[in-house]
Amino acid sequence: MPLICCVSPKGGVGKSTIAANLAVNLARLRSHRIIAVDLDPQNMLRLHLGVPLGEGRGFMQMLRQPQLWQHALQDTAEGVMVLPYGTMDMATSLHASAELENFPELLAEPLRQIAADPHALVIVDTEPGPSAALRALLPRIDLLLTVLAADAASMALFTDIESGRAYGLGHGGRQCFVINQFDPMTRLGPTIVRNLSARMGNRLVGVVHRDEHVGEALAAQKSLAAYAPRSQANHDLTLISHRLTALVRS
Repeated sequence: MPLICCVSPKGGVGKSTIAANLAVNLARLRSHRIIAVDLDPQNMLRLHLGVPLGEGRGFMQMLRQPQLWQHALQDTAEGVMVLPYGTMDMATSLHASAELENFPELLAEPLRQIAADPHALVIVDTEPGPSAALRALLPRIDLLLTVLAADAASMALFTDIESGRAYGLGHGGRQCFVINQFDPMTRLGPTIVRNLSARMGNRLVGVVHRDEHVGEALAAQKSLAAYAPRSQANHDLTLISHRLTALVRS
């Protein structure tokens, strides 16, 4: 079964938003059972999918007890199962990251078991930039999905992103790209999208427009598909979901 890892070279590009909403749209295609796993210490993925704010359970609290991970798995009204990172203080989170650096199998092996279901598709949301969790998962990843904003920083960093250096990896593996927060009314936005599109070629699976419904949906703790199904951003994400389905089948 496919494992898609959502990454970004820096924060603030909407990576968790893209990961959560792609999970929902893929679930609506009913081609797979969708499991969304949050490896970002910000623990934001759950908020896009309606997991209550007071729910603090997560797999990182059970890192050395993977047999208990099922107790942290959350069913959602969106049709996606979520494995949250868990509510942790900074010191505990740093300690867990150090453990993964030394013992990557603590994460890689349990996720391999989760991914063993032939009818499932796993979408992983990682923290921005290099991380021990991403390095632990790299051998298991079927598709590395990089989320970039339509801004000058994405153009400047693209060579390092493409090579994998932006993530501390030796190579970028099998990559595809999403350009997010595209505003066609700015002078710079269309130029950046044209230039990035030319460099990405068929690895670009879609462009998501800047859309106020995205923030509103998060505030309501709903996906875009549930909150604003006719919005431009949800239309963009639906197209990307179809393309991803075709990619993971190839």
